[in-house]
Amino acid sequence: MKYKKIKYEDTTKFNKCGVDFIGYGPINDNMSFVMETVEKGHFEEFIHDKSTFTYIFLEGKGTFYLDDEEVNVKAGDVLSINPGTRIYYKGNLKQLLIVTPAYDPKYERHIRNIEEL
Repeated sequence: MKYKKIKYEDTTKFNKCGVDFIGYGPINDNMSFVMETVEKGHFEEFIHDKSTFTYIFLEGKGTFYLDDEEVNVKAGDVLSINPGTRIYYKGNLKQLLIVTPAYDPKYERHIRNIEEL
């Protein structure tokens, strides 16, 4: 196959812990991606043991907490997070999340819920 097209109407839309997700499913075994819109933050700290999470920030600004280290981000930035890193974030953001290899929920671990501001 030369290409794969995913129509918007075929995406999966859901909200989890303060984030509106538009899931495009796995492109292949090597990559998946979602569009995320966040008004206040992602109020769950989690770890993914297998995949690298690469965020491309399209709008807004916020703070990611990576193993308790604060990393400020804004529109135009890119942040790549290695597997095994504890992640949560706060802010008003629109972002594209690219997951490599493709996201598999069995490798994600919930650490704790984060109190909303």
